[in-house]
Amino acid sequence: MDVKLHNVGELIARCWTEAEEETSRAVNEKYWSPGKEDITFIFAGELRSKVKRVSDRGAVEDAFIRDLEDSIPFHRLDADLVRLSRGLIARVNFHNRAHEGRKSAADLGIAIRRPLVRFESYGMQVETHPDHATGLLAQAKLGLRQQKVPARKWGKLTDQQVALFAKRRAYSSLLLYRLGGKEANELRHFRWQLCKDYTVRQVKKWLLSDSFPEEVDSSNVMQRLIAGSIGTEDKKIIQTIIDPSGTAPQAIEVQVYWRPGEGPPPLFALTGEQTQKERLIQTLRY
Repeated sequence: MDVKLHNVGELIARCWTEAEEETSRAVNEKYWSPGKEDITFIFAGELRSKVKRVSDRGAVEDAFIRDLEDSIPFHRLDADLVRLSRGLIARVNFHNRAHEGRKSAADLGIAIRRPLVRFESYGMQVETHPDHATGLLAQAKLGLRQQKVPARKWGKLTDQQVALFAKRRAYSSLLLYRLGGKEANELRHFRWQLCKDYTVRQVKKWLLSDSFPEEVDSSNVMQRLIAGSIGTEDKKIIQTIIDPSGTAPQAIEVQVYWRPGEGPPPLFALTGEQTQKERLIQTLRY
């Protein structure tokens, strides 16, 4: 059974939402008519700051312990849970690279890397994989208010985005930046439209009509991405399309990981509340 990182997901999602609020405040007060690349750059810095702050105060460890307690059906595993969570931290990397566009048909990649912990009730064994990842492509779109119908102008898809849409739509999304409200420079909270179940013709229609059928907020997207219910877990796609090391879309990478030299071994047995027979047959592996 995989341990579900609900609490870790909520923590990262909260950091993301707070970073959006700080980005909106910065745009409203300091930056006039920013482009979508500017908004992404400002946001990535705010997210990095928020994640570092919660990581430094041990909130990532605490959230991970709560997830383990929710998933492992024993009550007295304190020492084991502390060992599992010790040294678990988070950080944000922002890879601001030139967009080539020939492979991704997007201008932003989101990669979430976090531990994968599998609990086996037989023998109470725990298996850990420290660098499990989920990725999502995002085509950032800036919607500007206009004095006619529709109320916002979003721009069009490029020819390359149209050509690659069918190949990438299973792990693609639109990231919607809305600029302008009561105040001309008001940046609203980000919204997302997943593209998995739609055609490129439908996406074109949304952009022209300023109408998106299933918008969701960032907290929803981040929690689902960490849970693995959206995006892709295909390592090759993440490494070559979403967050490659060479020329690529700019990428925001959120890492939840153990500090070097800390954390559990890849496979070990829990102690906890065991019968005398279980204590005799189990060995604690380091």
